[in-house]
Amino acid sequence: MPGRRRAVVAGALLGVSIATGLTAAGCADEGAGTGPDQTALPDGLTAFVDQSRVQRQGRTVFVRLINDTGQRVTVTQAVVGSPRFPERTWTGEKSFVNEADLEFELPPGRCGRGSDATVRLTYRLDDGPERVSTTTARDRYGAIGLFLARDCAEATLAEAADVEVGEPSVTGRGRGAVFELPVRFVPTGERADVAFAGFEDTVLFRNAPRSPTAGGEPVPVTGEPVRVVLRLVPARCDPHALAEDKVGTLVGVRVDAPELPPGSSYYLPLGEPDRSALRGFFAVHCGL
Repeated sequence: MPGRRRAVVAGALLGVSIATGLTAAGCADEGAGTGPDQTALPDGLTAFVDQSRVQRQGRTVFVRLINDTGQRVTVTQAVVGSPRFPERTWTGEKSFVNEADLEFELPPGRCGRGSDATVRLTYRLDDGPERVSTTTARDRYGAIGLFLARDCAEATLAEAADVEVGEPSVTGRGRGAVFELPVRFVPTGERADVAFAGFEDTVLFRNAPRSPTAGGEPVPVTGEPVRVVLRLVPARCDPHALAEDKVGTLVGVRVDAPELPPGSSYYLPLGEPDRSALRGFFAVHCGL
């Protein structure tokens, strides 16, 4: 499948700069120690880390600041990191009296426990002097924890095999049509204790017969390349579900390994052409 090889770990995200002022922490720390001294975070200012549902296809997450101080808060920098992912720095100027979101691209995460982050804020209260405070940003809804768990499953599989996604096709007609996508796991020879454990359903699609579904017998990715075919049909023919969908083309790949919790998975690396083909198939299959 020339030209269709997909890297499993999105390492290219490291060190990326985006329009919101995101930089790799190493660059942002130049001149550290010349700013204001650390001070306690004021009562009423709290931080959380989260990801919006509409951003699930990418790696954009955010620090949400909740302001109950009774004063206007102006943030000019936020350095975010944890034992599970490298630091990233948001810079800009955001002034708010209620709440504000500081977006950043989450770098590939590491396996481990816990999903809260540490945030070092540079900010002002009303027209006061610049202050720096460090606080814990809780992952209150578990979205970052799920993200990091997927990264862990993806990295574990990457140790054992490279993943190749082939060209999509459709077999059958009308309501009997099935979307097929060939997937190959090419063993690296580095590990023999990792297995592919099936594909998960999505809110838009379910696995058709003869698709290796989640919960099936794990297939070790060792020795010769393992070839499977993802076979999908719409889970329901609802035009509103298709029109409003944000996550229906995120197909989970179950990964089985000694260090992973049962049911660990990550999203099959599909490009926009594949996602468009899936949405087009949904519309044709359902006669929309």
